[in-house]
Amino acid sequence: MSCPPRSHGRAVCWHVVRIGQLWRYPVKSFGGERMDAATVESDGLRGDHVWAVVDPETGDVASAKRFRRWGSLLSCRARLLDEVDPRDPAALEITLPDGTVVHGNDPAVEDLLSDTTGRPVRLETRPRTYDEAPLHLVSTSAVDALGTGDASEIALRRFRPQIVVATDEDAGFLEDGWVGKQVGIGSATVEPNKLTSRCVMVTLAHQEVPARRDMLRTVMARPVAPGLTDDKPGAYVGVYATVTRCGLIAVGDTLEIR
Repeated sequence: MSCPPRSHGRAVCWHVVRIGQLWRYPVKSFGGERMDAATVESDGLRGDHVWAVVDPETGDVASAKRFRRWGSLLSCRARLLDEVDPRDPAALEITLPDGTVVHGNDPAVEDLLSDTTGRPVRLETRPRTYDEAPLHLVSTSAVDALGTGDASEIALRRFRPQIVVATDEDAGFLEDGWVGKQVGIGSATVEPNKLTSRCVMVTLAHQEVPARRDMLRTVMARPVAPGLTDDKPGAYVGVYATVTRCGLIAVGDTLEIR
């Protein structure tokens, strides 16, 4: 399915692209929550990545990229019960791997997380500047183009985007072409500024997503247009984006590339 080219100096759009899913990850390296709508703020979706598990010895934010130390975090989930103040501990609900549900203001929460990780930890709010970018977009067609054989829902969740862009199956890695452009979504505008470099995270199991040791090699084998990655080889799927206009977005909103 395609849409007619736009005039008056705007870019041509040959594929219909809409928000297919929205995900928020209140705690870094935890599983997240699926949403129907979200508020885009200057540092990303409201409530996304505002909490972190912290190593009290070093003060470092725990990341599942260091799988041997922090891989168990991927088996936890988090959601927010209050949109007004995402940093209110009472608004944070955590589900542990054994199904135990605990809130951020529960006196036992840090002990339970320490038991889960096998080492002492703290639960803290953090500014989103510790993340690589405010927003992460991945299209369904890019994941389909990898040809991994995973069910589409599993394949998408493996890459942990906040915004899943639904488009035609044959559109391929169309978001590569958005780098440096403005993307209008709902009442917000974002600017993709670089391709998303993948790491060991895409090979790891989390929630319903099984481990795939070959996934990083599969991603590295995909074609990337010259000039988008400083001609350096790497594994790229999706785009990172900054926010140029805050606003509201919702599943079903059409993306306008300009």
